[in-house]
Amino acid sequence: MVFQPDRILKGKIFDSKIKSQDVEKKEQLLGFLLGPAFVFSMFYIAGQSYLNTFYTDVLNLTSVWGGLFLAILPIVSKILDAFTNILMGWIVDRTKSRHGKARPWLLLSAPLLALCGVLLFSVPKAGIAVQIAWVTISYNLYFSIAFTMYNISHNLMVPLSTRNSKQRDALSIFQSVGVSMIPGALVAFVMPSLILPYIGIDQSKWMLAMSVLSILALPAVMLEYYFTRERVTEEGYEEKENTPETVDTKEQFRGCFKSKYWILIMLVLIIYNLYNNFQVTSMIYYANWVLGSYNDGITLTLLNVGGQFPLGVGVIFLWPLVKKFGKRNTMSAGFVVGIIGCLIGLINVHSIAVSLLALILKSIGTVPITYILLGMLADTFDHIEYVNGFRCDGFSTSIQSIILTIATGLSAGLFNLVLGSVGYIAPVGTSEQIAQIVQPQGAQNLFTWGVFLIPAIGFLICFLLLSRYKLDKELPKMQEEIAARHR
Repeated sequence: MVFQPDRILKGKIFDSKIKSQDVEKKEQLLGFLLGPAFVFSMFYIAGQSYLNTFYTDVLNLTSVWGGLFLAILPIVSKILDAFTNILMGWIVDRTKSRHGKARPWLLLSAPLLALCGVLLFSVPKAGIAVQIAWVTISYNLYFSIAFTMYNISHNLMVPLSTRNSKQRDALSIFQSVGVSMIPGALVAFVMPSLILPYIGIDQSKWMLAMSVLSILALPAVMLEYYFTRERVTEEGYEEKENTPETVDTKEQFRGCFKSKYWILIMLVLIIYNLYNNFQVTSMIYYANWVLGSYNDGITLTLLNVGGQFPLGVGVIFLWPLVKKFGKRNTMSAGFVVGIIGCLIGLINVHSIAVSLLALILKSIGTVPITYILLGMLADTFDHIEYVNGFRCDGFSTSIQSIILTIATGLSAGLFNLVLGSVGYIAPVGTSEQIAQIVQPQGAQNLFTWGVFLIPAIGFLICFLLLSRYKLDKELPKMQEEIAARHR
């Protein structure tokens, strides 16, 4: 089966604004930086930071089925999500278009992201059965369909943009800034200091604020679509061919696992997403119930300054370090700094000063994996082609997206499962009444360990995995041989 979006996307109006064979500045700034920013702002708010708070504190779903509903929902939903990710990767690999094989699906995902994001927070004030049904359907529509379509295509933009590894590394950093820094600023500063104190636990205000953010995803995806280009895909595109060159899924699976570096990076992705999602989910609860008062507009903002500011500044210093020491060595050093920061945070969990120092160090340690992991993953795609003679972009990106979605669901499910067993007290009443609530020690331990202990273990495992990664040195010669095959 072949998918040919050109039958729908006719006319020059759908053509990319990028025409040069080399990566352009406007491509970096608009397509890879600003374009993804609002899409991932919504994803981080919905999927990693505040959707769980909306479910536990606004809808009070912690009590449903003794807490099992919120534990089961994200885990079971990711089974469907895994299927749709594989399906979307399969579709991308069988897409033939002058616009590329992934970019057309970026465009088609735009209205879906906006609509499904609005539905996610538009839970009606009705009986519990209606709310459960709405939450289940809207959750799966957003994460399993709309975001999957976008994310599979988005993740292919760096690997398919160019074969020039230096330009690709630069694009990886721009994309990571767009995915991390700008959304991080919104999640870290604007939400806790301005929006959360205003919306509180008022469901109608939550719906209004999140709907605005969701609708902004529409022009953001359009920006990414028009200011990106798939130069690698264009190498094998010919107008007269009716079918794209494809390799069946089993062969792609075997091909990926022939690359030891692909396996290593995928393992790092698994560990990183597991501990990072658990930490992000825990942070707001840690700020509200261990260090400060509920939605005080100050504590979480201060913690996020420590957690996000180094990510913004660090990107300035990262590229020179990568050029001097290589991607692997830079990332490994970051893991060591991150471990030190997490251990400091466990010394005094009730001290804002200690927590800030710990989060600053942990954030410095996170800078390399945040900005260069995509570049390392793109390098493994080339290694797969070098080993097998064919590329597995769509399949590999499906696996990458599955890791992200399952890690998000598994982390949230485990968090909510433990949360329901430690006697978490959902906030109700006035702000004065909420301020009098003291969470059980077990709940406070969960929040603290989620912010510091679990990430420390994750840093250590990733450090050990990367000790076997040597692709940095092998890549130049390998790419020369690949280029020779295409001549």
